[in-house]
Amino acid sequence: MQQERTDLVFAAGILTIISAAFSSGLGYISIYQYVSLLSYYGHSLLQGFLILGVFGIVASAFGLVGGIFMLKRKSIKVSMLGVILLLVSVVVTYITIQHYQYGFAEIILFSEISIFILSILSGVLIFTSKTEFA
Repeated sequence: MQQERTDLVFAAGILTIISAAFSSGLGYISIYQYVSLLSYYGHSLLQGFLILGVFGIVASAFGLVGGIFMLKRKSIKVSMLGVILLLVSVVVTYITIQHYQYGFAEIILFSEISIFILSILSGVLIFTSKTEFA
């Protein structure tokens, strides 16, 4: 007997794509800040921006691919990898902000909280409907 398709996987895919969009935006802003302030402050002070940017963009790329795989219901492993890397990006951002003690941490953490919540919801939805994947 074929199981019916539910909207849980669709919702998880959309949540992951939104989370990946937030992560890519923060990654772009971090790399832009690194490049624009490099001539003023030097590499050692701005290294945190580079770390945030690279992790944000890499995680958003995997998150976007994972979200697309969720919408197509193709591979649960790739889908969960995208969600897990988005969660790792949140942890790396928190550790980097605490290490470099940037003064605008509240703004970045506010965006990272939304990425964290959306990724957790997406992971739960994917886990509950894992039988729908091929």
